[in-house]
Amino acid sequence: MAVPAEIRAIERPKNTVVKKSGSMWAVIERVGCIRKNGNNQPVEGKVIGHIIDGKFVPKEKLKITVSMKNFGDYEIAKSVSKDLLTDLSNVYPQDMAKHIYAIALLRSINPRMTNNKLDEVFNESFMSVESPELKLGKNNASSLIKWIGKDYSKVLEFIQNRVRKIDESNKIAIDGMLKNNNSKVNSLNDFSYKSKLKNSKNISILIAFNVTTRDVICSLPYSVNCVDVTSFPDFLEKTGINKGIIIGDKGINSSALISNVGFIHPLKRSLKLLEEIDAYNMKDKINSKDEPTWCKKIFHNGLYYYAFRNLKRASKEEQDFMSSKKFSIERYEKIKHKFGTIVYVSDQDITCEDALNLYKQRWEIELVNDFYKNTLELETVRQHDDYSVYGDEFLNMLTLIIGNRIKNKFADSRILETKTYRDVMKIFKQYKKIQMPYKNDIWHETELPKKVWNSLKKSYIVNFSGNF
Repeated sequence: MAVPAEIRAIERPKNTVVKKSGSMWAVIERVGCIRKNGNNQPVEGKVIGHIIDGKFVPKEKLKITVSMKNFGDYEIAKSVSKDLLTDLSNVYPQDMAKHIYAIALLRSINPRMTNNKLDEVFNESFMSVESPELKLGKNNASSLIKWIGKDYSKVLEFIQNRVRKIDESNKIAIDGMLKNNNSKVNSLNDFSYKSKLKNSKNISILIAFNVTTRDVICSLPYSVNCVDVTSFPDFLEKTGINKGIIIGDKGINSSALISNVGFIHPLKRSLKLLEEIDAYNMKDKINSKDEPTWCKKIFHNGLYYYAFRNLKRASKEEQDFMSSKKFSIERYEKIKHKFGTIVYVSDQDITCEDALNLYKQRWEIELVNDFYKNTLELETVRQHDDYSVYGDEFLNMLTLIIGNRIKNKFADSRILETKTYRDVMKIFKQYKKIQMPYKNDIWHETELPKKVWNSLKKSYIVNFSGNF
């Protein structure tokens, strides 16, 4: 049907056409064109409005108001992380700091949340009531992440400010882990030895963890080629870690550490020096009924070596070796004195018992790495260009700090003795607030099952007034 000239003459958005739709004139957008039979044919999109009473009237989008908000999970995350917002505000403009903090907090209580879902999750959270000015759409979030990566000196400034708070008596564990990164754009990804078997590229993340306070200090991303032994000096320099005791792994190069940073880390059994200093000839013992262990302390060239032979582990390793295809009498005689042994090197003059207990605390960072990958589900790089990867990993660092603090709060309450972390977070997800009709400033809390509510109160996660 031909469109009357007076209808076509009515002002409307560019790149649109008018068509009859029932009793009305619909305004349809043009989204492109295709080549058909040698001619360009327009491609029509959706209806964006109508001609009504001689005027273009845009089609109103249906706006859904979320009047029931997730409150419990947001409130407990906020209760353990207010200092991070203050610290961010000391480095970034206030508005930027709020956006960075908001994304990290929402990630910590919504594992696997992508930027596409960020705005929806924000609107479902009580955070949107307390901070309605935040703009967390996909495009805004992506721009922010890239901006963080481009101005990386501010990231390092934030990290160094955190590091300055470390007490000299604190014990610090540093460890690296791999995460999947199959982007064809950024330059950080490569094949690790393990990832070659899976045909999946990785980047590496170094994490510093305060064993004394159980707080994550910081983390930095590295190319997977940059293994611990070479990335450690760079990590210490960039983060400004220059005090405390570093509890490292076999990859650490203690000679590269700053002189006033204490350290302890294990050595490879194949190291010739251990034979030269007679480390495996142990005559002292650690009094333990559960783990009978021989030990020896050696001072050599300004460093202390702490050697241990766990008798249970030695028996297990000997049995495994005797049943393996590699067994031969000659090889057995050569290595039997090393079964069940581990030797640590340190600049700390302590007892063998203290050295063993100190390194056992390193298990905490292994739990942090597992929490990062399997609970917060941050095991995959979701960005493509280098700037965005660096920016996103800074947000992941903040996410890990907040998530780990929540876990510590649960652990201190002893609720994790009967429930998993995810089980407890599901309970907090049930704790919501509902906006009262005609009274937009009044929010009522939903009722939790009495049994659940009592268990939370008994564990001291919340007090009797409902605060966290």
